[in-house]
Parts: sequence; structure tokens; C-alpha cells
Amino acid sequence: MKIDLVLTSRGEGPIRDDVWDAIQAQVGVEIRVLRCYGPPRPGDRDRLETIVRARNEGKRLGSAPWVLLLDDDVILAPDAAARLVEALQGRPRFAAMGADYDGEMDRWTGSWDYPPHVGMGATLFRRSCLAGVTFRRETGKCECQCCCDDLRRARWGIGLVPGARAWHRPDPSRRDDLPSDAGLAAPDDGSEARPPRILTAFDRRHMRKFLSRFLPSLRRSGNHEPVTAFAYGLRSDERRRLKGDGVEVVSLPNNGTSPALRRLRDFPLALDGLPDDTPVAFWDAGDVLFQGPLGPLWDLVRAHPGKLLASREPLSHPETFVVEEWIGYIRDLEARARVFAIMGANPFLNSGFAAGTASAMRRYLREGDALLHSNELDGVIHWGDQVAMNVYCHTQPEVWQEIDEGWNYCLALRPPEQFRISPDGWTRRTDGKPVHVVHGNGCSLVWQALPVRI
Repeated sequence: MKIDLVLTSRGEGPIRDDVWDAIQAQVGVEIRVLRCYGPPRPGDRDRLETIVRARNEGKRLGSAPWVLLLDDDVILAPDAAARLVEALQGRPRFAAMGADYDGEMDRWTGSWDYPPHVGMGATLFRRSCLAGVTFRRETGKCECQCCCDDLRRARWGIGLVPGARAWHRPDPSRRDDLPSDAGLAAPDDGSEARPPRILTAFDRRHMRKFLSRFLPSLRRSGNHEPVTAFAYGLRSDERRRLKGDGVEVVSLPNNGTSPALRRLRDFPLALDGLPDDTPVAFWDAGDVLFQGPLGPLWDLVRAHPGKLLASREPLSHPETFVVEEWIGYIRDLEARARVFAIMGANPFLNSGFAAGTASAMRRYLREGDALLHSNELDGVIHWGDQVAMNVYCHTQPEVWQEIDEGWNYCLALRPPEQFRISPDGWTRRTDGKPVHVVHGNGCSLVWQALPVRI
């Protein structure tokens, strides 16, 4: 199958090695790379006008029946192009299918064939349909959204392909490059995107797993964000082992309290010095494996400023017994009834993960800690942070946003037909959606038996 890959960039320099290697690694297709340069011109009103002109010039390049538009900071999985062709061949009334390269389906629920928005950074078109597209922009609408609207108005479909994996990896040293922006224009006030930060907390019991699983899987998945590790009760030689590879260690005594509870009070120590719009996320340290880049998560944080991002567990009340068990520890009977009414009627959120801007994270941590030490939750013990997160979110719907569970894919109590763990250790969902981060909570993974496969 022959494809013309139109690679759009602002400058005429060499193609980035990681982007080029990913193009060369495509299987099942024959690709011809055609470059389209879109430098800004003095008369351009803004960056979107530059992008529109580049798209319209690039669509005319080549002659193959399939045209893959790719921005020069998007990295394709080896089977991405083949999956896009297969999906488009099976949908004769569709003009284009895109890779879910920026976590777009995490922002809404519904059919992959009919998402509200499809970013043009990694999208395959039928050439016959692309010829009739004139990329344009409107006030409040990017060229991607206008393209989707125009195609659907002409009764052509455009959708996303689950399993067609790609990653938006902008080069921070080249902020003026034409990006795959998923329809979001860069700020025009000269501001720079804040570098993200990862937090985690553990004691001696989970230090080895942090060093052997959490950190290696994070780095080998292409994530270079600094990690602030709150380490409780470690010896000096153990603290030395943690340093390096982008890890900052905050060493505190072990007072017998679970790290999951202590992080509510301690994490603000690392956040208070950060600008409010800094993207931040935390995961449990002892039972997490990373399976892909975190770039789309940071984009979700920036798309929902001021909100805490959280993911649900596979089961909620009454399917899971833990809700009643944990709430049963609350000493005050009226408070117990109030909390049960909240958690019994809403999705059960897993507190081993949260993301958000530094300001949103600070608010959650401080209010969650206050809840934990209030009469409302007095008596809840080891898993009190779970209850605190659920009460915090479900009593204030304006302060949080649910995102896809693939960012914290909990295996405990998950129906076995929903996922597969392959011999190489990768966890995959049977619904085709990506698993970015695996959470083997409740001892649901035999960690010692997993191969080091990344």
C-alpha cells in the first residue's frame, strides 16, 4: 500500500532523528516522504494563519491515493500508518481517519468514528477527498475543527482510530516550530509552557520497586520529567541510591503513617515554590508501570487549568465491597451516612493518581488533608486518602475533571475480559484504547514475575 506522507514543518532543517526513525519503522505500507515548509510571513495575523497556508500547500504534494499529514514533532508507532489505512479502507464514506496522538478521546466520551475534533498532526486522507478540502480558520476555531465541520457538512466522515498510536513530542529548544497542536493555538503573549513535574512517595518497603519498576519504566517510555520523591525512613546509603536520573529526594522520618496519607500534607512542600500553571502529576510508587509518553497528559492539564484530573476504578458501589468497608470506619454515624450517600452514588475514583496545575493540586492536597483530619472522616485508617479524594471531588464537581482510566489503569477487581497482559509484560485493553500507565493495585500483578520489557 503506497502512501504519500506530507511532513509539515516551519524550518528547512533536517528531520528530527526520532521522527525520521519512526517513519522508517512503519510496517505494512510503502511510504514516500514529501516535505512541506510553512514559514511565517510578515502579514500573518497569527500562528494559525501560517498553519492554514502550510496545510493548503502540502495537500497538493504527491500522487498516491492515500495522504498522511504529519507534523514534524509527532512520532508514529510502527503500525500506526497501516492501522490508519485499514480503518479508512473499511469506511468508504469516511474522508479521513486520525491517530489519537494528543489524547483527544480522553477529553470526551462517545464513538471513535464521530469525535467532536480530530487533530491534523497525524491524519490519513483519501486523496480524492483531500483535494476538495480548503483548510481555513474561524474565530475560536482552528483549521482542524473547520476541516471536520466542512467534511461532515459535505456528508463525509472523519474519525479517530483506537490503537493507531502516535505521540506529540515538541522540541523545547525550537518553540517556533509548526506543531501538531490538536486545534489549540499557542499562547500569543510570549509565555513559555511550564515544564511538568512528577511527585511520588514511598518508604523503605517500596524503595526497591521505585528503583526497579517505576523509574526505569518512566524513563524508557520517553519521559524525562523531574521526579520529586518523598522518601520516609531511609538510611543515608539508601538516599544516595535514589539520587540521579532526574530524581530529587525529600527525606523525612517514618512516623508509621502510610505514605499515601502523608503525601496529602507533604506534597505541598514541593509545590509551594512552583508557578501556579505548572503541570503536576503523582502516582503510587510501589505498583505502577509506565507504558508510553506523558505528553498528552500534560496537554490535558493545560486544557483544564485549575482543575484536578482523576480517573475511576473499574468498579464502583455496589460492585466493589471496599466502599462500605472503608466508610464503616468513620466514627460519627451521621458523617458515615453522608459519606456513604456521596460514594455510593458516584464513580469510585482511585487516589493513587492525580494530575493538574500546581494551584489545583495544592488545593486538593490541602482540602483532602483537612478532610482526613476532620470529624467527617475521623476513624478512616490506611485508605483514608481514597475516601478524601472521592468526597473532595464529588461534593465539588467544578474543581475536577474525569479523564480516561488509561492514565491510571487499575487492575484490582477489573473484569478479566477487559484487558490482556502479554508475555512481554505489556498490558493492553480489549476496547483498543491506550494504557499509558498500569496500576497493579491490590497486589493484582505478580511484580517479580514480570519481565523488564521496556
